[in-house]
Amino acid sequence: MTDAREAVMAVIEAETTAFWMKDFAGWADCWLQSPEIRMMGWWARGGIRVTEGWAALSENIRRVMMENPTPQPEAVKVRREKINIRVSEAMAWVTFDQYGADTGEPDMDMPGLSYETRILERVEGQWKLVYVGWLLAGE
Repeated sequence: MTDAREAVMAVIEAETTAFWMKDFAGWADCWLQSPEIRMMGWWARGGIRVTEGWAALSENIRRVMMENPTPQPEAVKVRREKINIRVSEAMAWVTFDQYGADTGEPDMDMPGLSYETRILERVEGQWKLVYVGWLLAGE
């Protein structure tokens, strides 16, 4: 299972990198592009955010990246602690504490501590995100 755990974490890391580097195609490649996916989160500036389905999520992320096109290489360097990974044949779930940088981009910024959840499915041998959840506690 070590290889599967590493593969799951590689997808999580690739999705974070693509997001902050404003690489929509790379970000999209990390996701299962289906109506069943979901992203849910909370942060003080934006409150509760629930996005259901690939069409809505991809449209939202594409818009945010277009409105904030400057890559943020410092934000890619998140620190993850308390990583908990459970992997089965076709599904994995991961929880962790994440510490992000202050990028100065109010629409995208996730500075400080956030509590993170990821669920991935193995589709045709590739791990794909199907759920992302986060609660930004902040500094």
